[in-house]
Amino acid sequence: MRVLGALLAVVVAVGVGLFAGLVPGHHAVPPEVDFDDAILAAAAQEPPGDRVQAAIDGVRETGFYVGPELRDELTDDEVATVERIIATAPVPVFVVWWADTADAGYNTTYAALDQLRVGVGEDGYYAVVTRGSYPLLGALGYRDPYVDADGKGRAGAALERLVDELAAVPPEREFEGGDTRSDYWGGTGGGIAAGLLFAAIGYLGLLAVVGLVGALSRSAREGRG
Repeated sequence: MRVLGALLAVVVAVGVGLFAGLVPGHHAVPPEVDFDDAILAAAAQEPPGDRVQAAIDGVRETGFYVGPELRDELTDDEVATVERIIATAPVPVFVVWWADTADAGYNTTYAALDQLRVGVGEDGYYAVVTRGSYPLLGALGYRDPYVDADGKGRAGAALERLVDELAAVPPEREFEGGDTRSDYWGGTGGGIAAGLLFAAIGYLGLLAVVGLVGALSRSAREGRG
């Protein structure tokens, strides 16, 4: 009788464990709000001014645009070096270098970066470098890049360092949604582990029940005897 009870406990416990391990536990995950998409949609509603449009046209050609007010500060070799690094980067890189001005045609440099991304419209890394300021970085289709280059120092060397670091950023595609469910077992391995845990708990629990029933049966027989 004990053997049959133990076998029954094992069969039931293993069945529960297999069910828990093989049937994925999913629960709905609320869709994430993409604030960058909202920012770009707002930027698309505002036509770029002449300055930003010139930058858009410039980076479309070589990936590098220098504002006319700064063109005398870079040699032809320095421009060629920056453009060569951009051309060989694994991810498209678009860099604007210009000076600050009160007559820019945009509210902030962040707004200019957003208009640049909308205007070019290609997946890649974007940088707007205002002389004397840290570069503003963004991306389309990829996670925003991070670099140590601060845009300070001699113009040619600072820009070369910036594009070198941008070209070296590991390309990570931006998350584009997909399954809106989350497996609370933690994947297949977690499901199997949960199944084994349930099997062990079920086995021990049923053994306890079988033992209790056996003890009560023996007590009843002894009472009748």
